[in-house]
Amino acid sequence: MKRVRAISLDIDGTITYPDRRLHEDALKAIRLAEDLGVPVMLVTGNSVPFAEAVGVMIGTTGPVVAEDGGALSLRDGKLRKRIYLTGMEEEWILWSEVKKRYPEAVLSFSMPERKAGLVIMRTVPVEAVRELIEELGLNLVAVDSGFAIHVKKPWINKGTGIKKACESIGVDPEEVAHIGDGENDLDAFQAVGYRVAVGQAPKSLKDKADYVTERTYGEGGAEGILHILRKFGYLERNK
Repeated sequence: MKRVRAISLDIDGTITYPDRRLHEDALKAIRLAEDLGVPVMLVTGNSVPFAEAVGVMIGTTGPVVAEDGGALSLRDGKLRKRIYLTGMEEEWILWSEVKKRYPEAVLSFSMPERKAGLVIMRTVPVEAVRELIEELGLNLVAVDSGFAIHVKKPWINKGTGIKKACESIGVDPEEVAHIGDGENDLDAFQAVGYRVAVGQAPKSLKDKADYVTERTYGEGGAEGILHILRKFGYLERNK
């Protein structure tokens, strides 16, 4: 196992309370990692503008991987440049059919900002969305993040995004530790060298983790960051 040089971090459920408010313990842990020279990359299903704003407010210096890996925000001096890895033609075909059959279906309020994936709120079962994808013969997958249903191309995922982000900062993905709490973090786990699942994560994620936090939500995210900093020698184990 290589020494960890960066931390990639999910947002919703990992550094927040269940209602998506930022958790104070997670903020402190992120700032500590950055102060110790370990850049933090936000890796999220959220839109690029949202993730960029979160990064500025909490003080992360790493690249931003957004929209489940379909969009990147990279530092270019004092500015940021956005890179989109896919389009959304098939996603809109799917949404048109979902809305016909399930009038109660609702898209995320952030959809006008998105260019790399469809986000359907959990008013429709994820199984129903998957059945429609198969019926229509679309080359898409639907993943339940725990907060919403993320529909995307099969090759677009957090792992792909992390690899692209690592190229921009000269870090091997094997030198990254990822912390997450949802099914859409499984691909991130496959890309990195060390994996942490937050306490409320599904069994499928916990089974692939190197470490599972005792605490949940933002407290668990903070625990995960501190665990990484101790394990890889950035912080004394008794602190």
